[in-house]
Amino acid sequence: MPETQRRPESRYGNRPTMKDVAARAGVGLKTVSRVVNGEPGVTPETERRVQESIDALGFRRNDSARVLRKGRTASIGLVLEDLADPFYGPLSRAVEEVARAHGALLINGSSAEDPDREQELALALCARRVDGLVVIPAGDDHRYLEPEIRAGVATVFVDRPAG
Repeated sequence: MPETQRRPESRYGNRPTMKDVAARAGVGLKTVSRVVNGEPGVTPETERRVQESIDALGFRRNDSARVLRKGRTASIGLVLEDLADPFYGPLSRAVEEVARAHGALLINGSSAEDPDREQELALALCARRVDGLVVIPAGDDHRYLEPEIRAGVATVFVDRPAG
């Protein structure tokens, strides 16, 4: 796109927004939202125009914005001890399959069997508002998770109980 036709930088960088899709399709923002979220109330012709605009612009839904509205991230955090341990491959795969069956994304990381790293990783996942946390404990003191559990983060400990 020539420099003079380029969209001004938005707070999302150069990624197209729903506003861009709406302008290109000649519809309102709510119509684009309905199409993107699979909601009813859009004629097939309008849906086709919106979808063509989405494809042409390379638009991708902003799930961060969705989180603000819905309060859920549809993500699960998995804190493993050591990614190189053969036990954790099948475990990670099983957790991922269950998460996927529920429309959730799995985000995992390794504590490297370090209790401080485990805490740092678990709290970083909670800060990203995961809906659930699966932890293979490296440490024996998990009181740091009490506020997260009280706030509603479903938490499961695998292989050994929480300390």
